[in-house]
Amino acid sequence: LVHDIALLNSLGIKLVLVFGARPQIEQQLATLQIESSFHKGWRITQADALPGVEQAVGQARVNIETLLSMGLINTPMSGASLRVVSGNFVTARPYGVRDGVDFCFTGCVRKVDTDAIQQQLNLNNIVLLSPIAYSPSGEAFNCRAEDVATATAAALQANKLILMMPDSGVKNADGQTLHQLNMLQADAIYQQQLNDELTQLHLKSAIDACKQGVRRAHL
Repeated sequence: LVHDIALLNSLGIKLVLVFGARPQIEQQLATLQIESSFHKGWRITQADALPGVEQAVGQARVNIETLLSMGLINTPMSGASLRVVSGNFVTARPYGVRDGVDFCFTGCVRKVDTDAIQQQLNLNNIVLLSPIAYSPSGEAFNCRAEDVATATAAALQANKLILMMPDSGVKNADGQTLHQLNMLQADAIYQQQLNDELTQLHLKSAIDACKQGVRRAHL
């Protein structure tokens, strides 16, 4: 996707990239011999797992920054320079105790610093956000990347939220891929629980973003 991102950036389109790190986190925790459990699609991030999560996310961020810094030789974008900025743009709070389960260092978005992000976008910088967000008391929380992306898109009143997912698309009861939905149709498909867990998560993010003023969401 690096060439596509470079092209969009060269056309003056303001980009905020939010990355997830589920496979990297699983691999890192396995290396550390730490088991991670889930409840209703949310990872329970214990204190002993948090350093492993931070390492996996940090490595993923470096890899992405490396790709975005790569010279695009032998392409129409040869000579293009992408400036990438990341930082503490997202404030988190604990996800807390749900259904009697303490999610420990799993977090959800409290606030997005839209002014700081907008300043960077106005400088034609690409803003890179990770699923690690921070509390005002200085704690790090492991958030879901989809939630960070949705909250950021809504806070910025973005024109589009584009969510990359492993499945080929949202399907109806007959197994047919759906190419376009309005919010009412999307909500009906979501309520029917017809798709796998990750697709359902992405569909819910798209619905939530549009309900909060984002014009269009793509999966």
